[in-house]
Amino acid sequence: MCGAAVGAAVGLLLAPKAGAELRQQIYDSTGRMRRSATDGYETVTHAVDDLVERGKRAAQRGVETYENVRQTATEATNAAARAVNDRM
Repeated sequence: MCGAAVGAAVGLLLAPKAGAELRQQIYDSTGRMRRSATDGYETVTHAVDDLVERGKRAAQRGVETYENVRQTATEATNAAARAVNDRM
């Protein structure tokens, strides 16, 4: 990105144009680059936010699954213990 900006600036400075026209062209070019960088930043920010949210949901599902399995195992263990005690 920086290389493109420097290359564009050098190209503009070497082109035969009036000062006001050159300044306007540089201003327009930097504005486009700024908007492009802002758009890219926003896109990345949204992608990261989405990824973090998906990670939180996956972690929550993992905790819920663990708790369900733990509860089922506890119930099965208690049922087995009762069955053994009933036979004695």
